[in-house]
Amino acid sequence: MWLLGRDPAEVAPEALMQTEPLMLSFEGFRSEAFAALARLKAHPHIEQYRREKPVLRRHVQEPFKRLRDDLVANWVLPSALALETERNVFSRFLKNDFGAGGCYAHYWMAFYRQGRRRLADVQLIVSLHADGLRVGVYAGEPARAVWQAVRARLPEAGEDIWRSIVPLLQFKIYSRRGDVRWVRVQEDLHRLPTLLKGAEGIWVGRTLPRAEVLQRGPEVVPWILASWRMVWPLYRFCCAVS
Repeated sequence: MWLLGRDPAEVAPEALMQTEPLMLSFEGFRSEAFAALARLKAHPHIEQYRREKPVLRRHVQEPFKRLRDDLVANWVLPSALALETERNVFSRFLKNDFGAGGCYAHYWMAFYRQGRRRLADVQLIVSLHADGLRVGVYAGEPARAVWQAVRARLPEAGEDIWRSIVPLLQFKIYSRRGDVRWVRVQEDLHRLPTLLKGAEGIWVGRTLPRAEVLQRGPEVVPWILASWRMVWPLYRFCCAVS
């Protein structure tokens, strides 16, 4: 979906808008979605995926489309953000592992800047896992040019960036060895230059546990919007330097 909007790097946090009251078509995720993802996590192979496919389509993929539509209608359009919200925004369950038949046990969507490719840009992400919903911003490989610029400039970023990160308390650094390190934000920020030196990416955001996702139902939407508002200074910074 091509929108006439503003470059996110030029949109200050106070300029972000949303409809009041929110207009929601998303009904929430049901327990069937988490059960199917848990089974796929236990057996992450194409045969299990084939068994789960109807449940995944009905309880994960179709609700995710309605969730995407609500985020666009209630936040992207009112804020006039030049984001790609339709073309290649959703992930796939099957891995591109040269015929090995592996599967991902989570499903996600990402908004990225118009005129770019999803895998070559910083991403605003929502992902559903067997244990809950994760929302945040991701920058890293394979968006090499973006990630190199962010990695070089982030250690000296402004104070407003750090104020936005600290309340989130969830900061993942992906290393070149393929492992993931969870950073204790208040304790480890002084070590950020060292941690970033060998990193292949970062994710910063919040997690809503499975029980709360089920309890909130469609009220997951304002929680996502609140999370993106918190991380917006970091997302805006990543856009500005790349």
